[in-house]
Amino acid sequence: MLINIGAEFGTHLESSDIATELVDILNKIPEDNFIIDFKDVIFITMNFAQSYYVAKLDSPKRISEINISDNIKVMMGAADEAVNP
Repeated sequence: MLINIGAEFGTHLESSDIATELVDILNKIPEDNFIIDFKDVIFITMNFAQSYYVAKLDSPKRISEINISDNIKVMMGAADEAVNP
């Protein structure tokens, strides 16, 4: 199932609560595989990125991402390293 996170949560993802809420919603849907589309997202904070990775790791769902801009890739990479040293 494809989820356009920008359309659902906005183009600036600044809160860790958004990441937690997103994965909580996915966990309640009977589908097992999700693709998070970042095509409309312009900016994310480290708080969002770290919370997203922690929630994603704790989820029984298979969650992947597409259309991540270079700036967001840098932030997601830093969050991944912080969560998975």
